[in-house]
Amino acid sequence: MKPGTIRAWGWVHKWSSLVSTIFLLMLCITGLPLVFTHELDHILLGHDEQASVAADAPKLNLDQVLDVALSRHPGEVPAFMSFDEDRPVVNVTSVDPNGPPDKYTFQPIDQTTGEAAPLVAGHPVMEFILQLHTDMFLGLAGMLFLGAMGLLLVAALVSGVVLYAPFMRRLPFGTVRAKKAARTRWLDYHNLLGVVTVAWVLVVGVTGVVNTLAVPIIAYWKDTALKELTAAYDAPVSLTERSSLDAAVERAKLALPGK
Repeated sequence: MKPGTIRAWGWVHKWSSLVSTIFLLMLCITGLPLVFTHELDHILLGHDEQASVAADAPKLNLDQVLDVALSRHPGEVPAFMSFDEDRPVVNVTSVDPNGPPDKYTFQPIDQTTGEAAPLVAGHPVMEFILQLHTDMFLGLAGMLFLGAMGLLLVAALVSGVVLYAPFMRRLPFGTVRAKKAARTRWLDYHNLLGVVTVAWVLVVGVTGVVNTLAVPIIAYWKDTALKELTAAYDAPVSLTERSSLDAAVERAKLALPGK
C-alpha cells in the first residue's frame, strides 16, 4: 500500500473515531442497562403477585374484550389491538371516525375480568435511559444524528481493518509489545481489541444505523407497499360490521403455525 493511501485511510480512521467516540460511549453506557430492562424494572418497580395469579384464570375472548373497550367509548371504532407479554392484558386502541385522525383512545383491558388494567410503564430511570439511547430527547432528528454517528463507526472499523495489515505485517497476530514505550503498548492493545471485536462491533453498528432509520422506512412502506395492500379495501363495509377477532386470529395461526 502506498504511503499516500495509508495516510488517507489514517485520516479517515482518526477523524471518524474522534467525532463519533463521545456519542458511541453514551450509547454503550446507556445500552448496557437496557439489555437488562426487564430485570431492572422488576427490581425497581417490584413484583405484582396478583398478575401471576390472574394469568392462570379463565380469559375473555378477543371479541368480548373489544366489546368491553368500545362500550366505554360509544361511537369509536377499533384501530389496533396488542398484547402484554407478562400479564393477561389486551391493549385496545380505538378512534372516533368523525374526530381528528391522529387522536386515539388507548385502553388496557384485563382479559380475566374485563376491567381496566393499570398502565404499565418502566421505571423513570429506565425510561430516561431508553429515551437518551434512542434519540437523545430530540425526536427523529436525534435518531438520524445517532445513525450518522453509527456510519462513522462503520467507517472507523473499515479503515482500522485496512490499516491493521501494513502496521502488523512484521508481527505475529495479536502481539502486545509489553516492554516497549507506553504509547506502543497502548497502540498494540488498541489493535488487538479492535481486530478481535471488529465483527461484533460491525454488526452492532450496522444494525444500529438501520434502527435509526425505522421511522422513515416505515413511512415509506406505508406510502408504497401498504397502500397497495389496502387498495382492495377502498370501499370497506360499514364500520359497525365486524367479523370475529378470535376467528381471524385462529386463521392467522393456521397460516403461520408455531408463531
